[in-house]
Amino acid sequence: MMLDNDDTRPGLPAGLAALLFLALLAWLALRSGEEPAPAPLPRTAPAERFSAARALEQLNIIAQAPRPIASSANRRAREHIVGQLQALGYAPQVQRAVVQKNYVDYNANYEATIGVVHNVLVRVPGSAGTGAGQRQRPALLLAVHYDSERTSLGAARGAMPVAAGLEMLRALRNGPALENDVIVLFADGERVGSLGMQAFVEQHPWARDVGLALRFDGGGSGGPLVLYNTRGANSAAIDGWRHAVPDVRGSSLMHEIHQLAPGALRIGALDKLGVPVLQFANTGLPLDRAGERDTVARLQPATLQHMGSAMLRLVQHFGRVPLDPRSGGGQVYFALPFGATVHYSAALVWPLAFFSCVLLAGAGRLAWQRTNLRYTPLLQAAFLVPALAVVLGIGAWQLWMHVPALHRAWNPDAPRHALAYLLGVCALAAAVFILAQRWLQRHTGAMAAALAACGALSIVLLLACWLAPGASYLVAWPLLAALACCAGLHAHRAAAWPPAARLALLVLGVAPAIVLVLPALRDSFLVLSPQRMNLPVAMLALLLGVSTLLLAAHARRYVARTLLLCGLGGLALAGSADEAAEAADAPQARADRIVYYKDMPSWDAYWLKPAGPLDDWERALFANLSEPHYFVNVFGWSQPKQWYAWAPRTGLEFPFIRILRNGKAPQRHADFTLVSKNRAPEIRLEVINAKTRRATMNGRVLLDKEAKTLAILVYGMEDETLHFRIDVLADPIFGVKVEETVPGLPEQLLPPRPAGGVPLIPLSGTSVAADMLWFY
Repeated sequence: MMLDNDDTRPGLPAGLAALLFLALLAWLALRSGEEPAPAPLPRTAPAERFSAARALEQLNIIAQAPRPIASSANRRAREHIVGQLQALGYAPQVQRAVVQKNYVDYNANYEATIGVVHNVLVRVPGSAGTGAGQRQRPALLLAVHYDSERTSLGAARGAMPVAAGLEMLRALRNGPALENDVIVLFADGERVGSLGMQAFVEQHPWARDVGLALRFDGGGSGGPLVLYNTRGANSAAIDGWRHAVPDVRGSSLMHEIHQLAPGALRIGALDKLGVPVLQFANTGLPLDRAGERDTVARLQPATLQHMGSAMLRLVQHFGRVPLDPRSGGGQVYFALPFGATVHYSAALVWPLAFFSCVLLAGAGRLAWQRTNLRYTPLLQAAFLVPALAVVLGIGAWQLWMHVPALHRAWNPDAPRHALAYLLGVCALAAAVFILAQRWLQRHTGAMAAALAACGALSIVLLLACWLAPGASYLVAWPLLAALACCAGLHAHRAAAWPPAARLALLVLGVAPAIVLVLPALRDSFLVLSPQRMNLPVAMLALLLGVSTLLLAAHARRYVARTLLLCGLGGLALAGSADEAAEAADAPQARADRIVYYKDMPSWDAYWLKPAGPLDDWERALFANLSEPHYFVNVFGWSQPKQWYAWAPRTGLEFPFIRILRNGKAPQRHADFTLVSKNRAPEIRLEVINAKTRRATMNGRVLLDKEAKTLAILVYGMEDETLHFRIDVLADPIFGVKVEETVPGLPEQLLPPRPAGGVPLIPLSGTSVAADMLWFY
């Protein structure tokens, strides 16, 4: 078929049929991920069913206050969990463990974290493997965490999975017996580096029995539960997910997308188990960075119902079937219309990429033989087509940056205007692409443009296989379909086909891109926000790139004009968003940003607050300042501007430190003990003005290699005597800064707060006792 000089086109009925087919396919693809939210069940629901109303009672108790590791609120939440498990007839145990984790960046800046965690565990015995001579089956692990950030109630991110787990165990008690053992882990210390799960994996004997791990997290206050991430998943784990909870969607692409968003959820230390791990989470009604919106009042009961019922069904399914503990190389998985899910081993992504390259070479050879394709136009198209995609991405980003009126459209809690913005940008980008393609077609020919687009996508596919294998399917299958279509059009028999048959082949070549790209484009936009609009526009460029031949042969002038008008209309609708929608989702409680700071070197105490507006009460507290200043006397020039005022010194005790030795070169070191009379949940030490080569605490090695900087974070040691030895390079004058952090403020030292206004999150203020040790 001589596409570049063949103007034969199908009749109007065939064109309308193709358009209707593609529109129906797009509608099915976008609708496939819209599962109806389950109705929350009341307290009177059958005993074997999960009830969101019963779980909410648990959640209200757990999320009364922030629960940072080693805090009193953390201890109360743990005691409540233990009490509820005992009331259900289980025999829970508390694992107390000391666990350490080190972080290092590319500049050799080290952070050593060591903490005491208290995990709550319960084991539900199964019936298989209990007889004489029978082999014990691998156990199923279900993991959640109960701690939270210091300034957040953690209703969704922590308390919701815990409440769901407690209610699930109650329902499981009233259901049929399982064959496999089920281990439920309520982990501590998640928000400071997944310390609790690390303690279970490294130190608890039950960890050796696990054959499959399920982790549940709350990534927002609403929305459906999704399969958020997998690690080492094999075919049996993915098949079990689809069989047990067909209403829980997920794709390996969206895991890669979520990792680009701020506050991405991690599997954490569970990947060290060496077994398949499935992580489930909800991501609707996103949380703010500070966690102030993470309240019980904002939580959607339907989300709790979905999480809990899915948790129960997954435990019941995997609790009855033999578990395959072999960790695979990962799975590529994605959804199709009508609820179908495709999955295959990640080991197949490279063969698919290789086959795409072979097919590209074959399609190019056929095109060279049967058209007037030449090197020069092909090289021109190979440069211009990727450049066009880059220009579209930059243009979308610039539009967001330079038109502030559009910012009102971004509200994931009410996505109507956000999707109007997405539609407007995509329609404008598509119109520009079609116009640019027409110009390119006149200069290089349609076949050169199509092969250039497929060549660029082949390079993208190779990069995806290397950097993000789970996302490779989004490029691989549309590219394979487009290349097969291109090769088919140049087959010997294709020259005798009627125009309608050639149109049908072009439509089939575009169909996989429509089915896969459109849902991914929408979902990635809602996760990443318009500031990362370059990625959705890149997906649009993928869709348009594989549609090059179809657009070149059948796109009329009115198509670009219609898209242009739709784009402007979508942006106008997005810009008309009411600011009241954002105000409606304002935090129902706010974190207290006041800090009580007691400083040993200055022998004084201060009230501090980050730079920003003050209310009337705060303005009276910081009446000594008219604007934020650098507090040079205490922090030097290293801290940003802040509000500060003098405070009584009776709020905390100073750190109790004894310097044992100031070692000189060549064994330059600092040797001292530290006791927290405040029983501080968190202690931070930072080495100043020296490169550290070794550090120990109570004989435990924290660092044994050269570090440019070193920070040590200690959690939950209470008033234990901590013996530190820090060895440094050369013979410098260096210091060690010590800060003990306690949740809450000494309210008795503050003036009375006025009633009314947005309530404060309990214990969200911070008290710090600091000292600075210098070694000459």
